[in-house]
Amino acid sequence: MPTIRFKEHDYLSAGDESVLDTLLRNQISIPYGCRAGACQACTLQAAPDQIPDDCQPGLTEQQIRQGHFLACQCIPEQDIDVNAVDISEQKISATIIDKTQLDERTLRLRLSCRLRWRAGQYITLWINNIARCYSIASVARLDPFIELHIRAHPQGLISQQLFNSAEIQDVIHLQGPLGHFVYDQEFANQPLLLIGAGTGIAPLIGIARDAIDYGHHASIHLLALDHTTENYAQQQLDTLGNSAAIFSYQTDLTDNTETIIGNQFPSLRGQRVYICGGEDFVQKIRKRCFMLGASPRDIITEAVSYTHLRAHETDSYL
Repeated sequence: MPTIRFKEHDYLSAGDESVLDTLLRNQISIPYGCRAGACQACTLQAAPDQIPDDCQPGLTEQQIRQGHFLACQCIPEQDIDVNAVDISEQKISATIIDKTQLDERTLRLRLSCRLRWRAGQYITLWINNIARCYSIASVARLDPFIELHIRAHPQGLISQQLFNSAEIQDVIHLQGPLGHFVYDQEFANQPLLLIGAGTGIAPLIGIARDAIDYGHHASIHLLALDHTTENYAQQQLDTLGNSAAIFSYQTDLTDNTETIIGNQFPSLRGQRVYICGGEDFVQKIRKRCFMLGASPRDIITEAVSYTHLRAHETDSYL
């Protein structure tokens, strides 16, 4: 088994274990977040010839030249000497200016900070040495804040702290934004179908508002799905529906998604489809939309993987 050398100590990896999992198993404290390669919180550094090919997604060319890699995605193929990376310069301070509980499980957080973003992108939110990714529901041209919708989980490290301890005027730290799950004016004449599960509708609300403000020419329909019939964003959806004739929405149970799409959209040819939610949900709905005629280039997805999350660390869309 490959040996991971970190701060002059050697740790033997076990099977197909990532560098991150090996270090955490040995009680080494390093920053980490999504464990799926999105937040970049677990970035470490090693000699380029020791780094496998598939553990640098999303990193810049400069980071790759410097030997940076994502520890959660790195399953070493040989012994590897790794070093910590100082990402403090990549973080910016943000002040909590609004904290509103939308239902018993969902929190709306609004942050004031000096940052450029697009609705639908995601930021990495840091509390102490833990990070989580959250999609942005606000539109920079319309809103003087970043809005996040956060679903609470009983053992979620970040969500529980935000629900129970965060207060107005508290300062937290952000990294990003990242992602290309955004509205594209080039397709202003195509109907938009937005499909989201849980708080996966947060970026879709932002994308819809962005499209409307840009003067989108075709219809926009948002399918908001959850495990209960009452949707946490009902008031926001009503407001959006009353403000723009091209926008419509419906709420339903997540389990009914494929049936709803098949019944209401027998053909998706020419539609531009955005899908956001858990990885399994996104894969299933993406396939369904393709089978109904949507072009692969017109299916834009944002998925969260829970494969590498430990049960006591889960914060998610659902």
